Amino acid sequence: MAKPLSLAADFPAPSHDAWLKLVDKVLAGADFDKKLVSRTYDGIALQPLYTHADWKAEGDPSGFPGAAPFTRGGTALGTARGWDVRQPVGHPDLNTTNRLILEELEKGASSVLLNTNPVTGGAPVETVADLETVLQDVYLDIAPVSLSAGGPTMAALLMAVLDARGVGKSFAGNFGLDAFAALATSGVLPTDLKTSLARMADMAAYAAAAYPLARTFNVRGYVYHRAGASDAQELGCALAVGVEYMRAMTAAGLDPDTASPQIAFTLAADADFFLTIAKMRSLRKLWSRVAEVCGANVRTTHITATTASRMMSQRDPWVNVLRTTVGCFAAGIAGADAITVLPFDYMLGAPSELGRRLARNTQIILQEESHLAKVIDPAGGAYLFEHLTDALSEKAWAFFQDIERQGGMRKALEAGFVAEKIAAVHAERQKNVDKRKDALTGVSEFPDIREAPLAPAQPFAPKVPTKPGGTVAPLPAPSNGALTKVLVEAAKSGANVAAMAAALASETKTSIRPLPSVRLTEGFEHLRDAGDAFKAQYGQNAKIFLANIGTAAAFTARASYAKNFFEAGGIEAVAGTGGEAVTDIVRDFRASGASFAAVCGTDAAYTDVGAKIVSALKDAGAAVVYLAGRGGDTEAALRAAGVDAFIFVGCDVRAVLDQAHQRLKAGK
Repeated sequence: MAKPLSLAADFPAPSHDAWLKLVDKVLAGADFDKKLVSRTYDGIALQPLYTHADWKAEGDPSGFPGAAPFTRGGTALGTARGWDVRQPVGHPDLNTTNRLILEELEKGASSVLLNTNPVTGGAPVETVADLETVLQDVYLDIAPVSLSAGGPTMAALLMAVLDARGVGKSFAGNFGLDAFAALATSGVLPTDLKTSLARMADMAAYAAAAYPLARTFNVRGYVYHRAGASDAQELGCALAVGVEYMRAMTAAGLDPDTASPQIAFTLAADADFFLTIAKMRSLRKLWSRVAEVCGANVRTTHITATTASRMMSQRDPWVNVLRTTVGCFAAGIAGADAITVLPFDYMLGAPSELGRRLARNTQIILQEESHLAKVIDPAGGAYLFEHLTDALSEKAWAFFQDIERQGGMRKALEAGFVAEKIAAVHAERQKNVDKRKDALTGVSEFPDIREAPLAPAQPFAPKVPTKPGGTVAPLPAPSNGALTKVLVEAAKSGANVAAMAAALASETKTSIRPLPSVRLTEGFEHLRDAGDAFKAQYGQNAKIFLANIGTAAAFTARASYAKNFFEAGGIEAVAGTGGEAVTDIVRDFRASGASFAAVCGTDAAYTDVGAKIVSALKDAGAAVVYLAGRGGDTEAALRAAGVDAFIFVGCDVRAVLDQAHQRLKAGK
């Protein structure tokens, strides 16, 4: 039998050391770590190359994908059905909400995430009749609904609807309970957490018997991500909350194999492709370990990904299409059971039909044309993802242990421990955003100063909840679903959510300082708002003249940098024609109508004519003169000539722009 052909037979076997020698030659003495190694906000070093030596092979060393714990819904990842296309729906009008749900389902969504919070533009559902209106013609046995919030009262309404339709046994949605997310978001619960946990455990016991395919809890990890958490912190918080719910359910008498499937998780999928994949793979590993320690044989979990609100921008919102596509792609690769893609205009108010269609079709294309769901754990066996999954798991587990040392998630939230740790990471990230080290395309980088705004979105008009209506029988102590049964029966008899909430309220409330809701683009968008205010007042954009020195080849790099720099703050850059004649540059400055100037050229040009040009611009009326670059050996002379500030890679861009707007406001 002939030997198989080996195309690499004539080449020496490559080694890591040989590769390093070639890299050192290219770096020409530059530091390897500074040039090629980056670090995540959890302190994980990302190397430029990974090999088998970087992988702590656990189990099958071949890296065969799809093995436990990397399973979707209890089966190997990549089932023929793929993930649920779960789109968010909510509108201040009940009938419109129903129409939107039907449109989503008819055009490709397989489930919906129902928003019933009027404050955020959700459907103002108060009674079973309201919910029936919202869910009219929706087949809940094949198109599951998951509640985005609402607590036990909204869950009771949904249970009443399921019972009325007789589809409870085939319902595979989520009742959306997560008291910790509600507390972290609003800062208050109408009762103490111990009581809330007991009541949620009661509802889980009721749901496990009546709706075996559904889940009671949805641990919203994205709440912590939205507050600025790192990936490991988001995972650690999600684990800590999940453990609290497991403890509550087992204390109420549920066995671990009944309790564990009642918990689902929702994580944020952002534009960091590698880390999003590793984060979701990591959660499967970590929760499998938790379930094992709890004594459960069922060690899989249901994971929903939602594209991160933290990365969404209001300015140049079209870039959000790219951001959400990357997040969705990563979540699909990671094996999410359901994915929610936020419309690109989500941050501008009620999403448009175009926004909803693009969000929905992003998922459909990735499933039907890219076939992401047909591949079993595609990241499995790849050295980068295996290494990153392990490293992130270790960091997340360490943070989870820190929370446990505080006494669990309840005490960690009440003591401010979680908020403090998240705030520290957010502050570090914000510094990098302000310096444009973390670039935000369309906002801090490559802004469009003449951006045409989208048509005004429909503003949310929050509905004031009605007074309690209907009656609720005296609530028994939580015990194996007894309390939930009373709530469901009250809902069926016409009690509204206000009446049920009043029955559940207690004198002892839980209050904390709520976690913030941040977006990375907010700081630069405020500067753009200031630019718009200037234009509204004076009829034109605030302007800065780019005093370009020399030829286009000489000044283009720094002129482009300065243009992006100032237009990111809503200050329009007017480019000079170049040259070294001081009189010509001053003439162009006067013709530009700008009150600020930025000198752009090479270091050699600054040495030759920089000081003369700066001095001439000041004499010509430039209120502020910036210089693109650090100035080098001529910095002192340039400052003496009138340079007010130097702009360069690594400077605090946002601080410089904020000061520029303060000067504009003062008329200087």
